Amino acid sequence: MKKYFVFLAVSLFAIQFAKANDVLTMDMGRLPQKAQELVKAHFAQEKLSYIKIDEEILTTDYEVRFESGTEIEFTSSGEWKEIDCRYTAVPDAVLLPGIATYVKQNFPNVMVTKIEKDGSRYEVELSNRLDLYFDRNGNYVGFDD
Repeated sequence: MKKYFVFLAVSLFAIQFAKANDVLTMDMGRLPQKAQELVKAHFAQEKLSYIKIDEEILTTDYEVRFESGTEIEFTSSGEWKEIDCRYTAVPDAVLLPGIATYVKQNFPNVMVTKIEKDGSRYEVELSNRLDLYFDRNGNYVGFDD
């Protein structure tokens, strides 16, 4: 019985890698509609470098990279998982109101350069390299320096 489970686990692992199919494209039409809308609304001025489509058996992830170095990761449904603007500010319209307000009130001379959804919380990186944590409603939880 133990051999059966080991064989099954190894088989599933092998199938996952055999079916994995990464695609590089410049076709915005390959993104889910929700992802296309976010890019058009907030990053229309950016020049596209590439779109990486990571197709797995159960999920598909998308990574959009711009020539400026800005990178956005999306889920298969088009929800953003991470927005990393590196040297510029993440658009305020993308941030939850509570996050934008907290940063403006407490760090008026700093910008949000990266935001990541991590389960039930948001991790926000500021241009001063301070990481702030917020719950899923945008309420401040803590920091890491």
